[in-house]
Amino acid sequence: MDFLSPILGTVTGIEMAQWKDIIVFCLKVFIFTVPFVVAGLILEKDSGRRLVLGQVMKSLLVLLFSLPVFLFGLFNYLAPGLPETFWDKYPLLEGFWIMEGTWPPVVLSGLALLYSILYIAENVKGELNS
Repeated sequence: MDFLSPILGTVTGIEMAQWKDIIVFCLKVFIFTVPFVVAGLILEKDSGRRLVLGQVMKSLLVLLFSLPVFLFGLFNYLAPGLPETFWDKYPLLEGFWIMEGTWPPVVLSGLALLYSILYIAENVKGELNS
């Protein structure tokens, strides 16, 4: 067991002290995704029946979860052009500006929008039941 630290460090390039941060980050990601999995299991339970309320609820949930991703990409696209007074007025938002360039935010927003549109279209047509 004494040789495990140097072997892991050599193979991965990660020091032993950094593994704690990696494990904590992975646990946060896991805890963050659990509610989405539970919501998906609950909502897809009625896939055999064609209830309008179920369709509307599924569509609203998809919009609820994909709209923040779309807005995040849109914000990162518009962030380089925002004036300095905006950043002074809302300093908390500066931490959300993490994407450089124009293509990554456009692709992220486009994927979120495309996913929402395709899911809602399949939901309305009833193709999710097959």
